[in-house]
Amino acid sequence: MLKRFVVERYDRSALYTSFTHWFKTYGWLELLRARGTSVLLKPNFVMPSAPHDPSTTHPDFYMSIAHVLKDAGFDVGIGESPAFGSCEAALRRHGVLEECKHHGIDVVEFRGSRTVVGVEHDEAYTTLTIARELSAWSSLINLPKLKTHKQLVFTGATKNLYGCVTGKRKFFRHNLCKNDPVRFARMIIANARAANAVLHIADGIEAAHVTGPRGGVPYALRTVLVGDEPLALDWAFCLATGLQPGTTPLFQALESQAREQAAAAARAVLHGIEPETDFVHAKLIHVSFGPIAVLRSFARSVRQRYGCA
Repeated sequence: MLKRFVVERYDRSALYTSFTHWFKTYGWLELLRARGTSVLLKPNFVMPSAPHDPSTTHPDFYMSIAHVLKDAGFDVGIGESPAFGSCEAALRRHGVLEECKHHGIDVVEFRGSRTVVGVEHDEAYTTLTIARELSAWSSLINLPKLKTHKQLVFTGATKNLYGCVTGKRKFFRHNLCKNDPVRFARMIIANARAANAVLHIADGIEAAHVTGPRGGVPYALRTVLVGDEPLALDWAFCLATGLQPGTTPLFQALESQAREQAAAAARAVLHGIEPETDFVHAKLIHVSFGPIAVLRSFARSVRQRYGCA
């Protein structure tokens, strides 16, 4: 199941109306109810930033979905482990932290970890860890931002679930691949499977291009992609922005049958739609971090923790 919707701009009221309709029309509420009564939303925050930073899932986007689910009777939480800062700090910068508290939307910091199956025949990634907090929720809904990414060319549904890895473990896993982006992508895919999100609802209303995952340039893609398979959604994003999926580490890491399944679903939903011709994807840089990057990361973490950023 993969669907594409055209949404012109961020408008909380209009988004709430649209999501209410889509959740009812396409059976997503029933899908969630069959699993239980609680739903955790996993946006992309990267680090605390302004509401219109194109690097992050927009607050109107994820709060609209949160209210649709609350009004449908679900317990709702918003959880994330940003590269820098905290989920609470990101919600505060987005101006919605008090709204979450007022409406009983839980703020979930990913701090604990549990062991999951990783990548077969890869000593560095044979076992992985993922946020223990996910286990407390009946369903996980992934709310990625569609954008370019210097270490994987692009990031969408699959890569966003890497934010379910706690703390600096994300940073260290980059270096375990020994600067092999396809090897790193295999771990990203295994991590996404372990997170086991039931739905992926991608914010491409205003995407980010030129550079990423932070500091990208806004791009009016006017697209919301929804699916139950993250790789199909990501393939569709590539096609929509003029990127050949097979040239990217994420899809080079897939076996042929999985690539064909993702491609077929994406082509079906984008049939007759011309790709964007001026969306600029980032050129690949090293996946692993050098000593200077390690020091910068440490310094940025200190600034975020003590409110100096």
